[in-house]
Amino acid sequence: MRTEIVMPKAGLTMIEGTIGQWLAAEGDLVQKGQAIMEYENEKNTIEYETVHGGYLHILAAVGDTVAVGAPIAVVTDTKEEYDQLVSGAPAAPAAQAAEAPAPVSASVPETPGRIGGRHFRATGLARKMARQAGIDLAEVTASGGPDGRRITAKDVTAYLDARSTAPAPAEAAVPAADEVTAIPWTGVRKTIARNMFQSLQQTAQCSAVCEVDVTDLLALRQELVESQEYLGCRITVNDLLCAAVCKVMKKYPLLNGTFDGKTFYSHAHVQLSLAVATEGGLMVPVIKNADTLSLTQLSMAAKDLSARAREKRLQAGEQGCGTVTVSNVGMFPIDISTPILNAPEVTIFGFGRTVRKPRYMPDGTLAPRDMMHMYMTFDHQVVDGQAVGNVFRDLQYLLEHPYLITV
Repeated sequence: MRTEIVMPKAGLTMIEGTIGQWLAAEGDLVQKGQAIMEYENEKNTIEYETVHGGYLHILAAVGDTVAVGAPIAVVTDTKEEYDQLVSGAPAAPAAQAAEAPAPVSASVPETPGRIGGRHFRATGLARKMARQAGIDLAEVTASGGPDGRRITAKDVTAYLDARSTAPAPAEAAVPAADEVTAIPWTGVRKTIARNMFQSLQQTAQCSAVCEVDVTDLLALRQELVESQEYLGCRITVNDLLCAAVCKVMKKYPLLNGTFDGKTFYSHAHVQLSLAVATEGGLMVPVIKNADTLSLTQLSMAAKDLSARAREKRLQAGEQGCGTVTVSNVGMFPIDISTPILNAPEVTIFGFGRTVRKPRYMPDGTLAPRDMMHMYMTFDHQVVDGQAVGNVFRDLQYLLEHPYLITV
């Protein structure tokens, strides 16, 4: 008997997944409960453990994006059934896997055609392999089926092997003008692209910038670093910036919430989204009720979420539920940016690098000071200019009097 393995559904919003890698090879005898494949959804990379044992026939290749419930592989109870499957011989219909949300036939489709004036047929897998390799099926010798006229995956593989060992042509190849690599935009990056595009289409985004003196903030941070053994963690500049944003957001509830185009949802507590750069793209985990945490608790929560985001170990409910986002690019030579809203949030704060500049002090003297640009993108459907001005005034005061952040 043949049994389909389909793309699983990991999360309520998942509609498709991308094959990351196969942990079992074509034709392997796999056991129930064995991890045979890794796939990516919009948030994480997940191992799939098969609920059916048998001989594995792979339908979806690495990099393929497959709809939830669509077949990605077939397992057969016996080696004879597997051999029939890959050779294209007819067999009983495949049984649907228990986790499949909709029945899908596991039979491999065939495509009719002609070779040298005679009819031929090709399995769906053979045609897919030929398309990916850029070869004409008319050049492949068929061997499958009762009449020997069905082109199978093994026939395509034999053709490719023979071609790879054939002597190179005598004439020199024409040098290529360019090398182009096609990189499918899948998984997390595809989700990021879609979300950023939709955010710009559905919100009235506007940005504002203010320069602040962070000399005292950096001095305070150095004192906290020297006390890290007592505190139990190493406080970063970003921790202080996040704590300052939380204090200000508590004062302005109209900026601490989400807007779906019809209704604004204000929150009693700050659900702080952190922009974290990972190898797979930008992730935005959320520190729940960040305004209720001490500076050390906020620091440890940020480090934990950032590390698990980079390792693709975020849990359900740790993304997409924030009320305001902080994006810090101070480690790069960037002074000012205009970050895109993490919709449906209506506010995102950004902080640039620190630059030492001469500044006139209140007493009229000129002194070298550490200056930083802070900027904010907001949805003008909800937030007006006066609110932005008030937020900048309060946030500037906190950053220039940083001891207030810790109380």
